Amino acid sequence: HSYYSSVVGNLWKHCTVCAVIIMAAAVSYSRLYLMYHTVKQVYCGAILGIILALMWFAFTEIVLTPCFPTVCSWPFCEFLLIRDSTLIPNILWFEYTSARTESRTRNRKSSNKLM
Repeated sequence: HSYYSSVVGNLWKHCTVCAVIIMAAAVSYSRLYLMYHTVKQVYCGAILGIILALMWFAFTEIVLTPCFPTVCSWPFCEFLLIRDSTLIPNILWFEYTSARTESRTRNRKSSNKLM
């Protein structure tokens, strides 16, 4: 199960990255084709976007991620039901099995009440 999940997860990530790059290239081409921007403007915008994205990624990974368990314990975050799931390796599988277990438990309880 875990090998299949990692292969599918990696494939999904790669497909998403390819789709985003293709969309960015299409938007860049359309800006040039419609003569809204010059090649230099599109190039500078792409470089600026990449730099800002890398800075944001580094900020969230280095600064925000270590603070997240503390933030989750704040009363306001508990009121909003925000929880830290960073230690769960496959969150979709965890949610699926949790919901399935809860559903089975409720069905058993309701069938016991009918008897």
